[in-house]
Amino acid sequence: MTFVDDCRERSKAVWNAYRHHPWIEALADGTLRPEQFVFFQTDDGAHVAEFNRTIALGIAKAPVGHPWAKAAANVLANMSTVDELGEKQSLIEDLGFPAVMGHDRWSTSPAREGYVNHLVRTGLEGTFPHIAASLYPCSLFTEVIGSRFRGVRIPGPEPYRRWADMYTRRTRTEMCAAHAAVMEDAADAGGRAGRESLFRLYKRSLEHQVRVFDAAWALDGMWPGGGRTRAAEAIGLRPRPAPTGPGAR
Repeated sequence: MTFVDDCRERSKAVWNAYRHHPWIEALADGTLRPEQFVFFQTDDGAHVAEFNRTIALGIAKAPVGHPWAKAAANVLANMSTVDELGEKQSLIEDLGFPAVMGHDRWSTSPAREGYVNHLVRTGLEGTFPHIAASLYPCSLFTEVIGSRFRGVRIPGPEPYRRWADMYTRRTRTEMCAAHAAVMEDAADAGGRAGRESLFRLYKRSLEHQVRVFDAAWALDGMWPGGGRTRAAEAIGLRPRPAPTGPGAR
């Protein structure tokens, strides 16, 4: 068993919660509502920007000429933040929603900001292999979405198909494989403590990934006090009424 296989086995419950999340299963069976799709895409804006920022930090920390750095540079060159946000904006426009894609963390859901902060903190504080381990679960969209829906007719609006196809691109699959290769090499060289630190970062990213799908599934786009996220605004989600009665604050 490889180290990456061992990580997947040890985190089987959260891996399955990610791979078979109700949001993804609804995409597969034709019951995903456009509002749930648009929420996820709009809430993903800051993640796109900060994922790429973390990749750039990884390039700075990687050994000169390392294959991971080449794959990462290809991601930044061929799928820039602006280009990917433009693709997502096109998806939501074609579904009849306002084009509100942005990339600042102040307008994300609580779940998404948690994921973004985890990645950037790892990028700033962690080693090059730590960065690869933390980014790997997001890159597994190539498996969870790309491979699963390759050549499959997705019921529902045409933008659903276009989005799934984004995760079949060679640049993405090469980046995913590069993350796994770095994790394997670091696990071989890092001893028990080193392997455990890689596993913790990998698992925490998986956990965050499930949380952001939870938010999109439940349309959970509010902050305490009624602050709306960009995703909530995109789908016209209104703040919940303030609680009243003896227990209200």
